[in-house]
Amino acid sequence: MTHKLDHNVSAQNGTWNAFRLIDTTESRLAGWFVAHESVDVLQEIDKILRVSGSPYEDDSGSQYNDEKTMKEGVLVINRYDWGLYDKRALDVVGEDELDPSTFALRIGAGLVDYAEAKVEVMFWKDVPEDDRDEEQRPHGLWLDVPQNEYSFGRFGFDDKQSAARSFLFFGTHTVFTQTVIAGMQQPLRKYETHEERFQRRLQEGFDFRGLETLKMMAVPSWLGSSPADGDLLGPYTNDERLFQEAEFAALLRRNAKNLDFVDPWRNRVESLLNELLMSYLERYVLPLDTSFTTIISAAQALIRQRAPQQNESQTLDLYLFQYLTQPHRDPIPNWDAAAVAARVRAFLFSRSGEQLGLFSNDKSIAG
Repeated sequence: MTHKLDHNVSAQNGTWNAFRLIDTTESRLAGWFVAHESVDVLQEIDKILRVSGSPYEDDSGSQYNDEKTMKEGVLVINRYDWGLYDKRALDVVGEDELDPSTFALRIGAGLVDYAEAKVEVMFWKDVPEDDRDEEQRPHGLWLDVPQNEYSFGRFGFDDKQSAARSFLFFGTHTVFTQTVIAGMQQPLRKYETHEERFQRRLQEGFDFRGLETLKMMAVPSWLGSSPADGDLLGPYTNDERLFQEAEFAALLRRNAKNLDFVDPWRNRVESLLNELLMSYLERYVLPLDTSFTTIISAAQALIRQRAPQQNESQTLDLYLFQYLTQPHRDPIPNWDAAAVAARVRAFLFSRSGEQLGLFSNDKSIAG
């Protein structure tokens, strides 16, 4: 997942100070913190790590830009938002000539005054990446972190959220519970055992039911909010179920890992999967019934990626397209295709309010 971000951020005028972040277990550079001279450094780092810290550490806030990060004035930049994955301005700076044996072990980013950005970019362009942090520049600096593969950035904004006042730069292997500001002793985050974290959460009144986690998984923050009540579909009745226990058993036997639904959750899991299937049919498939005359054209409209990209394995889109257009190419043993097709057709008919068009024929409904 990537954010759509530009490279330029409004920042407070004045003197900015840079602080090296050191991993205490290996005595190595683990990241950088750069801030306006008016900023309380420890307080600002603590806030950023609370709002959106490392995605690899517990209790580190949001992983993406959302309402919470916006309210707290923190701009999130993740590993796929820049670096090797960002192809903008290649016509100006060109590709870095990296040593294939070491390029994944170092991350870097330039932080410069906007007025001098083009000059600095053209200067660093001709300096090998491994040497850029050694160059003293009057209008910015190169932030280099060795022994890291992916880079993350967090801008902290002022109280009015009109200008950035700080920037935290770190990598995959930056562990903030064992990272200090150079010259200081206190780690930037307190280390907790699993038992200590559990006890703290109990004292804080943490909700252990897992509903917030489930909600986040169902509707990730970067997809926006949940649908309005009027846009929700279901619940559906048991009589409308598309898959019965026999169909689920056939699907599970098809998997070589001997998967199964366990009691007492079997019926609930089967009900949930049926709800997902029926809401998908009602929301996305039924509108195709009167808009297309062939299953091929309907599948092309429904599924964007219909062929594998270079060096790419099968994706869900590819499987869906193949089964929609070629439903009999890979039959499932002990699968009553006729019975399932009859239930699907009956469900679509009950929601259409009129005679079915495309999905009235057996070939289309089979997919």
